[in-house]
This record gives sequence, structure tokens and C-alpha cells, in this order.
Amino acid sequence: MQTKSVLLLIFVFFLACNKNDDLEPSFPNNYFIAQRADVTWQGTTDIVLTASDTLIFLAVGNGLDNGVMVAKIKFDGIGSYILNDLDGIYYNTLGGDVLISQYAIEDGSNGIFSISAYEEGNKYIEGGFKMPLRATMLANPEIKDSTLTISDGQFKGFIREEILQ
Repeated sequence: MQTKSVLLLIFVFFLACNKNDDLEPSFPNNYFIAQRADVTWQGTTDIVLTASDTLIFLAVGNGLDNGVMVAKIKFDGIGSYILNDLDGIYYNTLGGDVLISQYAIEDGSNGIFSISAYEEGNKYIEGGFKMPLRATMLANPEIKDSTLTISDGQFKGFIREEILQ
């Protein structure tokens, strides 16, 4: 299970890297807002649809060390999707590159990722999410709570279609 989360994390970093840093962002309207441990958390999203119809949702909090959330679903249009185990993860970094905590959907619990609007022509999508999370790695001794709840999540944006194998 640890290997899967490390591979998913590497994959997400690969998707997030952009060699054209001086270009404008592809989708400046992609954003999210949620409650993270009962505090407002917001930032930008990158939403990718793979050739195998897997939708990968990446939420990056505003600021260098403000958390990253990843959810993946087998995309089938508007509806609610249950997130289990490694379908939903959250992590914090120090300096943007040192992993200091990582969380996954808590055993015996489910997260929800819902799509409330989807326009296939222009790939516009919006919806919501919530995740009950349990720590899988805590490298920062100042973090005492091994659980984290992300709730009341809302997002909107545009899907990028990628051919990933």
C-alpha cells in the first residue's frame, strides 16, 4: 500500500511539473475552496482525463506549503463517486519539495467526489468533495493529530485530456 501511494505521488509531481514556467497557466479559472480541519482552504486545480477514462483531480493550496490533495475516479459524467483507500490522498510539504505529512482515506470510511456539471464540448466541469483522512506518514513531530477532515469542497475548471499509459 505504501508503494502505491509513493507511485501516485511521483505521478502527481510529474503531472504538476511544467517546463514552460513563463507561459500563462492553461486554465486560470480552475480553482477550489474547502474546509480543511474546519479552516478555509483554497487554491488552484489541475484536472486530467486519461485515455482509460480515469479523472485525476489535483488541488494545490495557495502558497508554497499549503497542502496538496489528489482524487482519482473512473469518470462517467455527472454523479457522485465513492473514494476508497488511495483514491484520495492529501499531503503537506516543506519548501515545496520535502514531504512532511501524508494522509489517505481512513480505513472503513469513504470520501465523496461529485460532479454536478459537465460540458463535454469545452470540457468544463464543476462539483464537490469531502474526505475523512488518516495519516500514513508524519515526518513533522509538531503534527499531533493523525486524522484530517476535508469537507465542503467545491471546485470548477476545465479538464485536460492526456494520453497516459
